[in-house]
Amino acid sequence: MSILAFDLGGSALKACLFEDSGRAVARARVDLGFDEPVPGWSEADPVRWWDALRNAVAVLVREAPPSVAGIQAISICGFTRTQVFLDGELNPVRPAIGFRDRRASDYGELMRVNAAGDDPDIDQLNGFHPLSRLLWLKEHEPENWRRIRYVLEPKDFLNLELTGIPISDEVSHYWLAKAFEGGQASLAARCGIDRAILPSLGRPHAVIGAISAAVSREMPFLKGATVVVGSNDTWSAVAGMSGLVPGRAYCVSGSSEVVGMICGREAHASGLATVRWGRDLWQLGGPGQNGSNTVDWANAVLRSNEAHAVCTRDTPQPLIFLPYLLGERTPFWDGDLRGALLGLEATTGASDIRQAVMEGVAYINRVVVERAESAAGHIASELRIGGGGARNARWNQVRADVLGRPVLASAEPETGLAGCLATAIAALGSDSPGDDLQSQPRFRRFDPSPDRQGRYDELYRLFGEAHEALAPISRQLAGMARRDSAQSIHSHKKGIL
Repeated sequence: MSILAFDLGGSALKACLFEDSGRAVARARVDLGFDEPVPGWSEADPVRWWDALRNAVAVLVREAPPSVAGIQAISICGFTRTQVFLDGELNPVRPAIGFRDRRASDYGELMRVNAAGDDPDIDQLNGFHPLSRLLWLKEHEPENWRRIRYVLEPKDFLNLELTGIPISDEVSHYWLAKAFEGGQASLAARCGIDRAILPSLGRPHAVIGAISAAVSREMPFLKGATVVVGSNDTWSAVAGMSGLVPGRAYCVSGSSEVVGMICGREAHASGLATVRWGRDLWQLGGPGQNGSNTVDWANAVLRSNEAHAVCTRDTPQPLIFLPYLLGERTPFWDGDLRGALLGLEATTGASDIRQAVMEGVAYINRVVVERAESAAGHIASELRIGGGGARNARWNQVRADVLGRPVLASAEPETGLAGCLATAIAALGSDSPGDDLQSQPRFRRFDPSPDRQGRYDELYRLFGEAHEALAPISRQLAGMARRDSAQSIHSHKKGIL
């Protein structure tokens, strides 16, 4: 029997068929994306994700070796901070609101007004919080709001299509579930949101049930498979790197990055999310807005062969890059932050700028890790990194130098799928997925260079000063952009009328 794993990402759905031994025997990828109907909005039709899964299964059927006799379990992970709204018939009410969507920024203040004054998670009550999205929908789309029965995460929608059962996991739905704690005194209740929209929650390695009869008829390849609850892509990727160990820091480096540290007790730090990830396991960190997409942006803007070259200077030109091309979530939670590049000279080359862009993202990594270390009371032994960004050796060395910590880059290209495999194995018989994930995955180690430590400490200090100085200007520029956009829409409508 075999295990089928899916990783639903913002840009693609990836699938892998594993044999009992854990060896990958077939892979598939289906490209996806988000719609941006209004500046600052990010939406997707959940049906596209289901179509992508069906297309991926068709590829796996063609690619699977004859030795694959049947699928024993299916485990799915997916991006989070995205809301799928279902009606009473379990059909989507409207497009899902994506993790980069900034439309609900004003509702963060409403939540903070209703929150307890000593709430340790006050920084998380912002426009990216699931409750803020619900408040926006309730006010701006009342007809859709009245139709909502459940709010699910993206991978939950795929599990629903496979089994007919609406359920999520305790990790992915942590923030919305927490908003309902306390009954009538809960934050959600004070904001006028009923708990009925919250689905049942299980542990990531819990079993949902079997594939539905309708899906078995459409995709016989899946017949008889057991579907696992699964979790979000970050939890699964860290699990796939054997990172669910207190004292280890992690970075899941994709288009945007998720950075944090695993602790053996609950702790809180400004701007960081504290989420229970398992028995005696807590993560301090959270998702950012910028990562490989920032490097891609630099390459595209520079439009030069030199843009892709590694900086070869012994001492690259000192530049400070604030990587806020899409605002920033962790650790600043400010959608109005904007990017900046400081220190330009006539001799500045494309490779200098690209180096600065990589450094800017690494400085954000360091802010998160240092805040987590301070809250946890101990230093991270290492940072384990996976995802597309982990394949950039130069960037891994920059991170090690900036952080002053060893960086272990996973040799497994798809750590999320590896985590799904381990979760499925746990669901089939082990008490905890963490026990099954200590299979010593392969890593390439990058140690910090003592020769560069002092220089990066100085640049990191300047990065912090630049952030503080330019944040107010960023917010004013963002406000101007919104006014210009509103005036443009008004003028367009007036012209049509």
